[in-house]
Formats: sequence, structure tokens, C-alpha cells
Amino acid sequence: MRFPIVCVCMLLHALSTHAQFEEYFNYQDLKDATRWRGTDSAWIIQNGQLKSSFGQINSNFYISTIASPPFNNIWQWSMQLNFNTSSLNYVDVYLGANKNNLLDSLLCGYFVRTGNTKDEVCLYRKDPHATPRLLIDGRDGITDHTTNILSVKVTCNDHFKWTLQVNDVVEGTATDSTYASGSIMGFVVRQSTASFAGKHFFDNVIVGNAHTDTEMIRVVINEILYDGAVEFIELYNNGISTVSLSQLFFLRRKSNGGLTDPIAFPSGSLEPGAYAAFTSDPDALLQQYKCMHVYKMALPAFTNESGEVFITGKNGDTIDALHYSDAMHFPLAQNTKGVSLERLNADAPSQQISNWHSASSTVGFATPGIANSQQLGIVDLPGKLTLSSEVFSPDNDGMEDVAVINYALPAPGYVADISIYNAAGRLVKTICNHFLLPPKGFFTWDGTDEVHNIAPTGIYIVFASLIHSEGDVQRWKLPLVLAKQKNT
Repeated sequence: MRFPIVCVCMLLHALSTHAQFEEYFNYQDLKDATRWRGTDSAWIIQNGQLKSSFGQINSNFYISTIASPPFNNIWQWSMQLNFNTSSLNYVDVYLGANKNNLLDSLLCGYFVRTGNTKDEVCLYRKDPHATPRLLIDGRDGITDHTTNILSVKVTCNDHFKWTLQVNDVVEGTATDSTYASGSIMGFVVRQSTASFAGKHFFDNVIVGNAHTDTEMIRVVINEILYDGAVEFIELYNNGISTVSLSQLFFLRRKSNGGLTDPIAFPSGSLEPGAYAAFTSDPDALLQQYKCMHVYKMALPAFTNESGEVFITGKNGDTIDALHYSDAMHFPLAQNTKGVSLERLNADAPSQQISNWHSASSTVGFATPGIANSQQLGIVDLPGKLTLSSEVFSPDNDGMEDVAVINYALPAPGYVADISIYNAAGRLVKTICNHFLLPPKGFFTWDGTDEVHNIAPTGIYIVFASLIHSEGDVQRWKLPLVLAKQKNT
């Protein structure tokens, strides 16, 4: 694509003003868009949107512009992909890259990939001549549709904490400051056949400074009771600074897909490491459960079976979000009415299903305003894969209810295959299959088999293979005992 060259004085002005801009592609011809440069004949403007227009098979093509460095910055854009994504058909959106040519082998920076094998939206770091490093692993399957309409937002605060949001859902957070000076943003399309040409649309590109007051909040949804006589939501401050509750607002996804109006949290403060529960009827909650730090708040009724809730700042930025469902509860539970979902690890992603579990029966099935009955710690053993305990009992008593497979790796780029076998050598459960790992994290096994039945008491073996992109292979075979379940 041959665009008029931007004069040097305009370029310097863009850099000196942190290169904030908004792009809605309102011009008639992309030749008038002097901000953008990229692959010849690959893009057109149609109905106020940037559209792909490249028929070459097995191709990669791009368009880029000067934006701003990652430090304390926000990138937002909307896109529509009229196809099911795959490992051969996906989109990379670069943020803070070091080169205008986004196909350059020496390119480095950060990018959001939409699609790939698991049909997800993830944040990566690009290093020269190296496999991209996964920083935020988004939800699987969200782009496995013939039409995908996505609103994406990425924030990097002044502590280089990255947050990725898709359609107002927080996919996760990560901290990385490897590249602080790249100032190029752009879109890269990977397509396998000509049938995908013209099926990529981009619009509403906004780049600018992050709101520091919102970004300094380190608050997470820690517990929720969405199906009970009295319902509540609990927040936990996993940051290092006191948070003013008056800065926070609650929203819920409605059945028609829209959001409720923001509801302000009551005045007060949340100290680091503190819990606070919010309900419309504190007296009823106190009568039903052992709890502390309960506040009255006009919460709308939660939807049963499944739903989405959001915590936002006063500027409307999403601080945390949770898509909950009955499938996240303890598999043996016959009735989850009055049973809360508790977060297992405050630092693990909110949307990681294995990061949630039913509250223990020993505490009355909920712990509003106090420490969760179900909690996990992640070990830090570089180069190791370990079990937190060699014995577990999935009976929901709050003690060793799930088997936890912790890992901490010496380098990025490992892909994992982890499965559970019984003593006879038969496959019981596939935990993950060819899963690209972040450097540290965990998996859990709740004791169920592939058809969601609780496995019998006995000895099991955890088989794990970790394969690095440069050829290193590590394997583990760890014994695990599923103890006799107690009567409840």
C-alpha cells in the first residue's frame, strides 16, 4: 500500500504528545489515511470500517501506525471476523511494537491474538526470532462462531500491569516491562485461503493515556452467592493500597445481553488483604451464615444457573468481571441453592473455571466478609511440576477438596499435556492437551472423570509432558490418592 509519506514535523509532534489518537475510518479512500501504512492492496475503507481485501492464499498482511509506548496506556478497538477462527486464520493486533513493518523478523513488542487453535483472545510478548510468550490466556471458544463481533481493550498501567478485556469481560492480567519504548500499533491478518478475503473488519480505534486512579485499584471478586434466599457478592483487596469503595460500581449482564445501570458501592474503605461482602439484606445474611464486614447495598437479583457480573471504576473501566455458572460448583452437589462460589486464588484469573469451587459444608456453604473456606497457594519451584498434596478427598469439607498440580518453569514457550490415569492404566481425565503455558500457574482435578462422575477411591497417576519450542522435553509421573469420601 503506497500512502503519502507523513512529514517529519508531524511525526515528531505525534511522538511528543504521546501519540494519542482516535480512528473511525470516516474517509472515502484509504489513500487519504496518511496515518496508516502497510501491505499493498490489502485494505479498503467500506461503510466507515477498515476491511481486508487480499486474496492471496497462505498469506500474512498488515497495516500499522504510530501510536504510543506501552507505559500507562490504553488501546481500544472493535472488530468483526466473519469466520470461525483457527490456527491458520487469526488476527494479531500489535501494541507498542518497535517497527512499522509488522512482518519484520526482528519485530518486538506486545500483541493480542484473536483466534488460533483454541478460538480465544490472548495477550503475547513478541521477541525477535523466538516463539511468542503468552502473558494472558483468554477464555477458550469465544471466537468459534461464523460471525464474531468483539470489543477489545488493553490497559498497561504505570507499573506495567497489563489487563485484557473482551466485550467488557476481563480475560486476565499480567506484569511485563520487557519493552517500554515501542510506539507502533497495527493489525496483522493470517489467512489460509482466498475465501477468507474481505471477512476482517476493524473500527473505533482509540489510543491514549490510562486512568491512573482506576488502574491503581487491585480489587477482585472473591465470592458470590447468586442462588439463595439472600444473595451477596464479596470483594477482596489483593493490592498494596487502601481502596475507597466509593470509587467502585456494580453492574450485571441482563438476559437481553445489555448491562444494568451502575450501582455505587457504599462509602467506606477496603484495606489491603481485607474482605467485604455486599447484600441487600445484611440481617438475613448474618442469621444464615457466619460472616463479618457486611454492607447493605441495593444489589439487583442475580440470574440463576449462569450470569455475568462486573466491578468498574468511576470512569467506567472494568476492574474485575466474573462469568459464573452452576458447572463451577462441586460436582457431587445435588442442590447448590444457598451455596456460594469461592475464589481459590486471588492472583489467578477470574475467568479460570478451575479457580472457583463451592464453599465448604463445614462453614455452612458460604463465608461472606471473611477468608474463603476453599483457598489455594501456588508454589514457586522453578523448573518443577508438583502436587500440592498426594492425597485429596473431593467431599467439599474445605480440606483437600481438589488435587492441585502446580508448575513453575524456567522459561516461556512450554506446551503441556496432562492426564490422569487409574492404577490399571486406563485414562480417567484429560486435564489439558497441547496447552501453551504461562511461566507459572496451576491446574486442578476435582475427582471427576470425562463424563463428570466422581472417580472411585484409589490410586491414580498424573502423567505430564512439557515440551519447549526449542526441543526440551520434561516428563513427570506423580502418584495421587483419591481418598474415601466422607458421608455428608
